[in-house]
Amino acid sequence: MINDRIHKLIRVLDMNPTSFSESLEVSVTVIFNIIKGRRSKPSYDLIHNILKTYDKLNADWLIKGEGSMWNDDIVTSQEFAPTHVNLQARIRELFVKMRLEQPDSHEVLELEELVAFLMDEASEQKNKLILLHERQEGMLNVLKEKLKLKV
Repeated sequence: MINDRIHKLIRVLDMNPTSFSESLEVSVTVIFNIIKGRRSKPSYDLIHNILKTYDKLNADWLIKGEGSMWNDDIVTSQEFAPTHVNLQARIRELFVKMRLEQPDSHEVLELEELVAFLMDEASEQKNKLILLHERQEGMLNVLKEKLKLKV
């Protein structure tokens, strides 16, 4: 069901219903009703808003459950998670402030390099997990189809 796919999208984006609703500029109640409460169907406007906000999202996957979640094979966190971009911007701001306060500190530079490395590594690992999950889903769908299972 589309409700389950929206819920999965929220989890993949490392968001919660509140942050997801804020990214779409809709009421959190709307999102809760879709994924938890009444499990009402999303409106055309909401689907359009999701696809506009997360432009790498595969519309066929969202609407029909067909294909992979993302239009590209690997989508980086920066391309689909506004919270990730905000986090990176905040970290950059903090390092600029630290460099201004301690201009001769080699430790600040080393820390900045380590944090950048860790953030890149985290994005890579997340991409690998997303791709693995999509491939697993694809294989399960093929098996269901071949075995004519209705699950």
